[in-house]
Amino acid sequence: MPHARSGERREARKAVAEAERASTEARKLSKTLSRDARASLEALTATARADVRTARKELRDHPRRATRTARRAAARLESASLRVTASGDARRKAAADSDAKQRAKTIKHRRVQAKQVRKMARSAAFRTIVSSIIVPTDREQAEADLKRFEQLGDRVAKYARR
Repeated sequence: MPHARSGERREARKAVAEAERASTEARKLSKTLSRDARASLEALTATARADVRTARKELRDHPRRATRTARRAAARLESASLRVTASGDARRKAAADSDAKQRAKTIKHRRVQAKQVRKMARSAAFRTIVSSIIVPTDREQAEADLKRFEQLGDRVAKYARR
């Protein structure tokens, strides 16, 4: 159908661009996840990425089909990221369902959230290691307290002799 209206083609290009943006964000998200979660996300998004490529090829001849395919692929990518990261913010999900452009943003938000979780885990492990090195054991603390008590007693005795 080479005589498709330019408005349909414009809308199709926009839908494909948004789906590609969602695909890029999903790829970035998969890099931040653990090995198991990454494999799960890549399995879920493989067909969606293929649909985005198909929509790109159909842009010129079948713009309506390309629009529909691209939007479906973007929705599939967004739901896959939701399943993998398990962050179900209802407001963002409602916004993503209503606006295709929001889908890439919600995937990006989930990627940032996954990164924050990893940073928190890393910092908690670091704090645990530091505290195990710096904080004295009960025996060491008792010896230090005894030493301090003896020094205090020596000072008191010195002033008492005056």
